[in-house]
Amino acid sequence: MRPRTSLMLGLVLGSSLIGLPAAWADGGGRCAGKSHQMSFHQDGHRHGGFTSHLLKHLLKNKQELGLTDDQVAKMRTIALDADKARIRAEADVMVSERELRSMMWDDKAQLPAIEAKIKEGEAYQATVRIIGVRAARELIGTLTPEQQAKQKTLWEQSRHHRHQGAGADQYPGRTSGIESGTGPSAAGESEPVDGPSAG
Repeated sequence: MRPRTSLMLGLVLGSSLIGLPAAWADGGGRCAGKSHQMSFHQDGHRHGGFTSHLLKHLLKNKQELGLTDDQVAKMRTIALDADKARIRAEADVMVSERELRSMMWDDKAQLPAIEAKIKEGEAYQATVRIIGVRAARELIGTLTPEQQAKQKTLWEQSRHHRHQGAGADQYPGRTSGIESGTGPSAAGESEPVDGPSAG
């Protein structure tokens, strides 16, 4: 592969790494750590962070919802299992991106192999999202139909209060619930108007 072709390929494929911990692949360092932290802080809010916020929302309204001790214990187990699965899945994403970056600067690497590695990384990212969605469904599934109806009302009230607080912010998408860690919101993902559904 000629130097010019290699450079062009690097520039094109480099765009696919935006928002991912690419700098981490260079062997560590302050810049790498910062890139990794920013990427997974954002990704965590979108996926695993939503499960955490939803759990906090449910536990915060334990009395209003009439949650039993068994329900609370089951919710905590679901959230813990989801966190562990998400951490493993995110590790797969990081390893895949590390391998991709290495291939990008290898003149001997064939384009089909690089394309396959990109698709592999996308599949791992999809797994992270699926874990979060499944956990949210399971959390809501622990509620009775009556509790689910009440939860939707509380969720809508919480959304209303958060949106009011965000109105004074210069960034409308940033809510006080996310920043304080008390709101059941998933940053970067649109929230259903009536809250998560178990169905």
